[in-house]
Amino acid sequence: MGHKITRIAAVARLVTLDGLRRHALLGLVILAAAGQVAALLFFDFIPRDIGRASADFVLSMAWLAGFIFLFFHAVQVIALDEEKKVVYSLLARPVSRGEYVLGVFAGLAFLLLLLNLLLGALGLGALLMIKQMVQPVYFTHLGLGAYLLAWLGLYVMELLLLAVIMLFSGLVRGSFPVLLISLSYYAICSGLPVVRQAAAQRLGAGDEGGGLLLLLQAMTALFPDYQHLDFKHLITTGQALPGFSLLGVNFGAAVLYIGLALALACLIYQRRDLQ
Repeated sequence: MGHKITRIAAVARLVTLDGLRRHALLGLVILAAAGQVAALLFFDFIPRDIGRASADFVLSMAWLAGFIFLFFHAVQVIALDEEKKVVYSLLARPVSRGEYVLGVFAGLAFLLLLLNLLLGALGLGALLMIKQMVQPVYFTHLGLGAYLLAWLGLYVMELLLLAVIMLFSGLVRGSFPVLLISLSYYAICSGLPVVRQAAAQRLGAGDEGGGLLLLLQAMTALFPDYQHLDFKHLITTGQALPGFSLLGVNFGAAVLYIGLALALACLIYQRRDLQ
C-alpha cells in the first residue's frame, strides 16, 4: 500500500510541476485579479446591496477561472491522444493504470487548490476594500466563515467536474471529444434543476407528468445538482450557516460521487487498449 501511494504521489508531482512549468495558474490568477480590479472601479454603478453583488462577482470570477482550467488545461493533460503513446508505454510497467489515474487526478486537484487559495486571498482583499469604501448600509455584513464555506463548495464542485473529465477521458480518445462531452455534461447538470422545477410546477397545476418527474429526479444520480454546494449567498446576508448534518449530506454525496467516478475511470483505463 505504501509503494502504491508513493507511485501515485510521484505521478501527481509530475503533473503539478508540468502545470507550473506551463504557467497554467499564472494567466488565470491575472484574469481573476483583473476582474476584481474592475469590480473596485465599477461597484459605484450598483444602486444597492453592493456587498452581495461584489461577493457574487468575486466567486463568479473564481468559477470562471476554474472552468477555464478544467476544460482547457485539465482536458489537455488527461485526454488520450496519439502523441501520448510513448508516455503511456513508459508508464505501463512502473506505474499501473489505476495509479496513473489517481496520480493525475491528485496533481490537477492540487493545482486547483493552489488556484483557489490564491483567488480566495485576492477576493477577500477586494471585498474588504469595497466594504471600507462604501457606506455600511450598502455592505452590512461580511462573514468569514460563510466565505470559507463558499470557497470549499466551489472547490468541491470543481473536483466533481475533474473526476467526470477523468472518466470521460477513458471512454473516448482525443482532447476535443472529451471537451465536448464534458461541456455537454456540465450543461445538463446546470439545466436539469430548471427542467425539474418546471415539471414540478406542471404537476402542481394538475397536469399529468408524475413519471417524468420521477425520471428527472432519478437523473440526479448521474447529473448532480451543483446548487447544493453553492453558499455564496450567505457571505453578506448574516444568516446562520447550515447545520453539520446538511453539510455532511451535501459534501458526503459529492465525495461519494467523486470516488465512484474515479473507480470507474480506473476500471476503464485498466481494460482499455491505450496503443
